[in-house]
Amino acid sequence: MKNILTPSTSPFLLAPCGLSCRLCHAYVREKTVCPGCRAPDAGKAASCLACKIKNCEKLAQGRFTFCFECDSFPCARVKHLDKRYRTRYATSPIANLLHIKEKGLQSFIELDNRRWTCPECEAMLCMHKPQCLACGYVWQK
Repeated sequence: MKNILTPSTSPFLLAPCGLSCRLCHAYVREKTVCPGCRAPDAGKAASCLACKIKNCEKLAQGRFTFCFECDSFPCARVKHLDKRYRTRYATSPIANLLHIKEKGLQSFIELDNRRWTCPECEAMLCMHKPQCLACGYVWQK
């Protein structure tokens, strides 16, 4: 398993949609580990490869780095993702993107690291799991 105790300082681990790859279950799992949305596709799980946002035509053309730079932001794909993640995982890709746009990457990384640090053991939480993978602290009910 990747080191879940270390906060991220890398903008490479921020997906175009505004989610932090290092908080994703696909990034921290032991089998078929996803290296992150911005990494090469070799070895990624089918679900990671099929992501409609990662495979957006405008992103593929290299016209921008984050979805907020697109003239269609927030598009239907991002709105759908945002609704699902706000409801299920207590995070908003749209709010994340707006924070990056308004305050910059470093500010968002610092906020994200504080927000997703386990209050019990200081390991990084996984947004898709209701408990800390390091100590079992239940953070989401």
